[in-house]
Amino acid sequence: MYKRVMVVALLASLAGCKVTQPSADVPLTNMPSVSYKLPLDQSVDISFNAYNRCVNSGSNGCTKYDSIKFGRKAGNVVVERRVHNGVAGSGSVYTINETTERTSDSSIVTYQPVKMSSYQQGLLLPFPIPKMDIANYLSNTQFKKKFELNSEYPSQSVKANFDRMMNKARSDFRFYGTNSRLDLEDYYMVDVDGAKVVMLVETFPYRNGSKVVVNAVVQTHKSNTGIIDVAAIMKSVEEQVSKVINS
Repeated sequence: MYKRVMVVALLASLAGCKVTQPSADVPLTNMPSVSYKLPLDQSVDISFNAYNRCVNSGSNGCTKYDSIKFGRKAGNVVVERRVHNGVAGSGSVYTINETTERTSDSSIVTYQPVKMSSYQQGLLLPFPIPKMDIANYLSNTQFKKKFELNSEYPSQSVKANFDRMMNKARSDFRFYGTNSRLDLEDYYMVDVDGAKVVMLVETFPYRNGSKVVVNAVVQTHKSNTGIIDVAAIMKSVEEQVSKVINS
């Protein structure tokens, strides 16, 4: 038993005792940009998915983690994809130029990958350098939107319309930056052009009808044009909700 512990400790120390020199920066000259067209009342401080999850376990615990870190440095966005064992790992680090242009009706935030560097840590069987579709990663984020609409129908009827006309949200949907899982009772999911939308819907009696309060989480996906029109997505969500509550 003592020898086994010593071997495990030795392997861990070998895995973490050396960091190879990072490779030279690789310019990403042909990498397409990703742009978001936002309503003027929407924050331009966009964040992307980050996590650290175990993907392989052994008798002594997790032997391989997959992680993504997202941050900002010197006016750029920095994204690191890393695989590691808790001590040593290998990674790809992307530097992305972030610019914002304001027009009369929208804010346009553009992400242009400019370079990538990589590293490998450990002497003994280092992890391969992980690959990453950075354009796809930059196309997937979440926006929150709250809005209210009025209906001429009572709240019970409006709630019944949502149950009949929309799908309940899947329990595996995760809010970025948290491990929250959904209570499905009042959450609905709808696909619109350019995004998947999860909505918490609440209905209240209001005058001779009802008021519907919607808290929506819009999860975008990659666009063929490289431009994700969040303003159009938000408008489409409101139109779909309006159709349900007035049916």
